[in-house]
Amino acid sequence: MKMKAVSMFMLALLLCAVIAPLSALAISDPDNGDWDLESVTLRNTSEAELMVRSGSINNVGFGFYEDENPFTAEHTWSHPYPWEPREGAADGTDRIMLGTAYKGESLDGYSYQWEQDAAGATTRAVKLNYDMSGIAVENAMLQICVDDFQAINWGTDFTVTLNGKEAPFISEVLNHIDQTGPVVQIISIEVPQRFYSEIASGSLSISINETTGLGDGFAIDFIKLLVNYSRSTYISTVEGVVRDESGNPMAGATVRVLGTKNTVKTGPNGQFTAEVVSGLNAFRASKDGYVESYDFVIAPAGQTVSMKDLWLLPGKGQPDTNYSYFADGDAWSDASVWATKELEKADSMGIIPDSLYGEDLTKPITRAEFAAVAVKVYESLSGSTALPVVNNPFNDTKDIEVLKAYNVNLVAGLSADRFAPNALLNREQAATMLTRAFKKATITGWSLANDGQFKLSYTKPAAFADDAKISSWAKESVYFMAANGIIAGTGNNNFSPRATTPAEEAKNYASATREQALVIAVRMIENLK
Repeated sequence: MKMKAVSMFMLALLLCAVIAPLSALAISDPDNGDWDLESVTLRNTSEAELMVRSGSINNVGFGFYEDENPFTAEHTWSHPYPWEPREGAADGTDRIMLGTAYKGESLDGYSYQWEQDAAGATTRAVKLNYDMSGIAVENAMLQICVDDFQAINWGTDFTVTLNGKEAPFISEVLNHIDQTGPVVQIISIEVPQRFYSEIASGSLSISINETTGLGDGFAIDFIKLLVNYSRSTYISTVEGVVRDESGNPMAGATVRVLGTKNTVKTGPNGQFTAEVVSGLNAFRASKDGYVESYDFVIAPAGQTVSMKDLWLLPGKGQPDTNYSYFADGDAWSDASVWATKELEKADSMGIIPDSLYGEDLTKPITRAEFAAVAVKVYESLSGSTALPVVNNPFNDTKDIEVLKAYNVNLVAGLSADRFAPNALLNREQAATMLTRAFKKATITGWSLANDGQFKLSYTKPAAFADDAKISSWAKESVYFMAANGIIAGTGNNNFSPRATTPAEEAKNYASATREQALVIAVRMIENLK
């Protein structure tokens, strides 16, 4: 029944396409070049010092009406679907794609086309190659012309990487929009400073993947990179109101523009005004004692638009994304002098995870934060990319780094469904987690389930004075780390593995700090890679 309904709807769209007065436009303009070309690089346009585009500007191959302009982010006409990948299109554009975890059950008309040939629809990266000579990156923006992203409707979850590096400032937006039509719309996203080195490399690979395995097909018309762009050209304003379940305006609620650190508070009448970059923008509203709310709106450049009211219902909300995901500036806000040299190595190695970037590294590290560090170590040692587990076993976290660490056997929960992401990590736990990263990267067939079948080869050093306090499950890891000069003792031949008394727990005794975690991660890679 579902397949028949989808087929009838697609037939109706195809018939509409036959009678629609579609114009195949031959367009060229100074800021974008020839719209029909699959790859364009321009310097010193009115928009930016450098413009690079991959993919023709053609509504995924179906063309635009004469009065349509995809750069306004307004709705374009609802083109027919499904369609075969367009011959000659830039890789990753003008084709229906599905996530690499796709399980074979269609949810929409896009995925329906590929039920018998899912491999043909596997997501593909869009690649930009360009000459950066004479250009120092002062700012950067990506314009992504997206088609049929329906995460809100289907509960799908998109991840985005730039040159293999997680880019949550993009995925957060994709996961909170719901396109209908199907139509193409542009999302303009400012690139945080921490990604400038990737922009400056002259080669950028943008990969969008759906990780839950649900059949939510999607497409990309083109991706455009602007380096050293004129920001004022793209600024728009969005106005809105936050209300409670009775429709009363809510003062003091927090509204954040997704993909950014841009937050505003609502006024006495629940109103807010937020500056955004033109395009499709998504928002999050929250307040203590309420469940957070999301919505999105189209904001053309230079205009002020009003969005639908955001409603908050009573309940327990989820914490917001750590703003350091979008951090600009230095790799840390504070660190001890003794750690600086190795922290600089950690930054150059790219192993400071997003959750710690720009943060105070002298603070104790949580289980979730260290899981992210362990993933970085595993990826560096193995040369592989860790993917999140498809079915999240935990009910207290959705942290993608935790789900990656769990999937590659670096962590286990405190129980079958509880991870305790915000609990502080102690030294023996840190040693154990990193030893698992080493085992997973270097021992074929190793897993947590069969860990007892494998023994590490190393010369065990003399026992620590507090050996009796080291948990039995952690001893091999502790001495392996000590033998390889990765984790040293704390003085007087003690290791200080964990707190064993309420007084020690109150003082965060034996808890590892963020900078200690990164320092040992650097040593792990340097000594064991």
